[in-house]
Amino acid sequence: MQCLPASAAPRYYDVGLHGGGGTHRRSRPTLSAMHDLSTNFYRQNEWANLALIEICHVLDDEQLDATAVGTFGSIRDTLRHIVSAEGGYAYRLGHEPSPRLQTDDAWPGLDELGKMVSAAADALAVSSQDAPDRMIRVGSDDGDQYDVEAAVILIQAFHHSTEHRSQILTILTTLGIEAPELSAWEWALATDRMRSV
Repeated sequence: MQCLPASAAPRYYDVGLHGGGGTHRRSRPTLSAMHDLSTNFYRQNEWANLALIEICHVLDDEQLDATAVGTFGSIRDTLRHIVSAEGGYAYRLGHEPSPRLQTDDAWPGLDELGKMVSAAADALAVSSQDAPDRMIRVGSDDGDQYDVEAAVILIQAFHHSTEHRSQILTILTTLGIEAPELSAWEWALATDRMRSV
């Protein structure tokens, strides 16, 4: 099994995105409710998405286009789907991220995806502070309309990304690449919320 170097797994506040010669650095979030439980869900989700994108920088095009039985699609398509959906959830909640990946946009590249992940995380974290029981009208793929509480959309945003990251990790494993650890434990270590004693 191919092992990626530990340095390939970014830490939340020091995410080096390759390409273009620059590094995408996130400062500590300044939301007053940073320690609010709901906000933390979107910060952990952001960290995991950015860590996965960082790992994908070492993949070639053939690997990015690899898939496995039972997954959404290729690594590239699944990353695109995660980021597009997160932006869509934030938009439905009234906090459209900028930049936002639309469903029919061309592949923006991994660096741009990283920026969109952070924009969506900011928008979702802000949305999590709004009234959770407010009703929002959403449409389904088959044209049906539903009124749904904002809390359901917030939960779906977190669940959706977790589910699809797991699928990408499965594809990486089938390629013989050791999948990164993206758990809350790793996030806590990366953000100094858990320390050895």
